[in-house]
Amino acid sequence: MRIHLLDGRYRILKVLNDGEKEKIYLAEDANLPSSRFIVRQLRSSSSNPQALTILHRLFASKTATLEKLGQENDQIQKLIAYFEENEEFYIVHEFIPGNPLTNEIIQGKPLSEDQVINLLSEILQILVIVHSYGIIHRDIKPANIIRRESDQKLVLVDFGILNEAITNTVDHLEYMPIEQINDNVKYNSDIYALGIVAIAALLGLSENEISKLRSQKNRLTGEIVWWNKNLKVNRKLAIVLNKMVRFDYRKRYQYATEVLDDLKKIANVEHEQQKQHQKKLLLVLTGVASCIAIGVGVWQLRLPKPVSDAQQTLYQKGLNKYATGNYEGAVEDLNQVIQSDPQNALAYNKRGDAYYRLGDYEQAQADSSQAILLNPQDGNAYFDRGFALSGLGKYKEAIADYTQAIKLNSEDAYAYYGRGLARAQLKDNKGAIGDFSKAIALKPQYTEAYLQRGILRRRLRQRLEAIKDFDTIIKINPSDAKAYYQRGLTQSINNQKHAALKDYTDAININPKYIEAYLNRGDVYSDLGNKVEATEDYNTILQIDPKFIAAYIHRGIHRFSFGDYKGAIEDYTEALQLDPNDVAAYNNRGNAYLELGNKKAANQDYSRAIAINGNNALAYYNRGVIRTKQKNKQGAIADFKKAAKLFQQRGEKDSYQDAQREIAILQNKSAPAKNSRPKSGKTEKN
Repeated sequence: MRIHLLDGRYRILKVLNDGEKEKIYLAEDANLPSSRFIVRQLRSSSSNPQALTILHRLFASKTATLEKLGQENDQIQKLIAYFEENEEFYIVHEFIPGNPLTNEIIQGKPLSEDQVINLLSEILQILVIVHSYGIIHRDIKPANIIRRESDQKLVLVDFGILNEAITNTVDHLEYMPIEQINDNVKYNSDIYALGIVAIAALLGLSENEISKLRSQKNRLTGEIVWWNKNLKVNRKLAIVLNKMVRFDYRKRYQYATEVLDDLKKIANVEHEQQKQHQKKLLLVLTGVASCIAIGVGVWQLRLPKPVSDAQQTLYQKGLNKYATGNYEGAVEDLNQVIQSDPQNALAYNKRGDAYYRLGDYEQAQADSSQAILLNPQDGNAYFDRGFALSGLGKYKEAIADYTQAIKLNSEDAYAYYGRGLARAQLKDNKGAIGDFSKAIALKPQYTEAYLQRGILRRRLRQRLEAIKDFDTIIKINPSDAKAYYQRGLTQSINNQKHAALKDYTDAININPKYIEAYLNRGDVYSDLGNKVEATEDYNTILQIDPKFIAAYIHRGIHRFSFGDYKGAIEDYTEALQLDPNDVAAYNNRGNAYLELGNKKAANQDYSRAIAINGNNALAYYNRGVIRTKQKNKQGAIADFKKAAKLFQQRGEKDSYQDAQREIAILQNKSAPAKNSRPKSGKTEKN
C-alpha cells in the first residue's frame, strides 16, 4: 500500500490536533527521515473557485513575508514551505523541541514578578521585529509561546494572520481585544493579548478563569478589573499591565518599545547593579590596556554605547514608518537616531534601505558602507550595498558585495538572487543562471528567482526552459500576473499567438492596470487582424496613463497597418509632443508621410531620427528608400551601406540582406525583380 505524502514530500507521523478550522500534524521529510516538521492544514470556509483564487494570492503574500521574518530572528518560528492540495492550504513550520507556556502558567501557581517581567521583555523584543515588518501576530496566547529546550529562550509560533486570511474567523477570544474581534486589528492588539498572558501568569489563572476575568469590567470605563490593593503586586508593574490591556486601543501602548521602556524603569535597581558591574569591568580592562600601551602607543578601549529609551522609541517609529511605505518619515526619524548615536549600525542599515526605496542610491550606498564599517560581519549591510551599487550601475562592485554577503551566510538566497541580477547586467549569463538556480535551491518557493531565470533563458533562446520557469511560478502562485505576462511574451516569440493572448488576458484579469500586458495583447490582436480589439487595448492604456508614449507608437503602427495614415501621423505627433527625441516616432511618421506622398516631410523625419541617433539602422534604410524615390542615387547608396553595416552588427540578417539588395540594384549589379523594390520604409517599435 502506497503512503500518501503531502506535497509529494511530507510523511505524517502523528496528528497533534484535529479542530474544526485546522488540523495539525507532526511530519517528516521523506527525503530526510531524521527531520521533524509541524504541518498545519487550514480549512477554507469557501469552496467558490474565484474566492479560492483570491485566498491563494493572499495566502502566498502572507506566507512569503513570514518566511523572511523567520530568517530574521531565531525566536520566531521558521516557515519552511507552503502549498495547496485539494483546495486545502498547508503550512510547514520548523519543529521546536520544548514546552508551551501553558506548562508554566498553571492554575493556582502564580509566577514571580521577575519571571513575568522577563517573559514580557523577551516577547516584546520579538514583537519589535515582527511589527517592523508590518505584521501583526493576531494570536498571542500561552500555547503559541514555546520555551525552547536547547537554550530556554521563548519562541513565538503560529501567526494568526494566516488563519484569518483563510478561515476569516477568530478563536481564543479571552486573549483578543475588541477592535480585533470587530476586524479592525492594530499593532497594539498584540500588546493587549500579551498583557492578558502576563496577568494570567502573575495571578496563576487558567484560560477559563481569564474568560471570567474579562467579564469583570468596570461599568463606567469598561476596563478589566484584575488588581486590588490587597494583591501583593508591584504597583508600577500593575500600571504597565493596565495600560497594555486598555479597552480603547487609542489609550493603550502604541508600540512594543514603549512597554519595554516602562519595564526598564521598574527594574532600575537591577540596571544600577549592571552599571556598577560594567564600571568595574571598565576599570579592570583600562588597567590592562594601560600596561599594554607602554611602548606601543595609546590603547583605545571601546565599549558598546547603551541605547537610550528615547532612541529606541524613535528607532521603532522609523521602522514602523518604513514598514508602511512612509520612507521619507523613516529617514527623518532615523536621522535623529544617528545624530544622537553615530555608532548605531542598525540605524544606518535601515536608513540606507529607506533611501534605496526613494531612489537615492548614492546615499543608500553611503549608509550601507557606514553600517559595514561599524559591523564588518553584517552580511545584510553588504547585501543592501550591493543593491545600491546596482542602482548606480556599478555591477562589478555590487557582485563583490553580494559575494561577501554569501561568504558571511552561505544560505542567503537573496544574496545569490541579487548577484544573479548584477551578473545578468554584465552579460555573464552562465553565472547569472547559476545564481538564480542556487537561490531557488535554497528557497524553492522563490518566485522572483524563477522569473528572472525565465527571462534570461528566453533571451538566450532557451524558450521551453523559460516557459517551465514561468509555469512553476504560476503553480506556486496562480495569481502572479508577471508570470503570465512573461510567459505570454515567450509564447508570442514562439508564434503561439492564441496562447499568448490567453496569458496576457490572465495577467490583465489579475491586474486590470497592467499596461504592458494591454500593449502586447494589442500587438497580438493587431497581428491577427483583430482591428477593434487591438484599438481597445491601446485606448485602455491611454485611459490609465495618457502620457504612456509606447501606446501612441503602437496604436500608430496599428493604424498604419490598415491604411489609416493620417491617424498614424496623429499618434506619432502626440508621442513627439511628449518626447521630442523619440526616434521611433520620427521614423514611423516618416513612413506614414511617405505613404501619403509627402516625400519632403518623410525625408525630414528620417533625417531628424538620424540626428538624434546616428546608429539607427532603420532611419538610414528608410531615408535610402526616400532618396531612391527622389533619384538621389549616391545619397541612397550611402544610406543603404550605413544601414547594412548597422544591421550586420546587430545580427539582423534579413534586414542586412534587404539593404545589400538595394545597393546592388542601385549600382546596376543586378536587375530588380518585378515588385521587388521597397514601397515604404521599415517600421520601428520603441
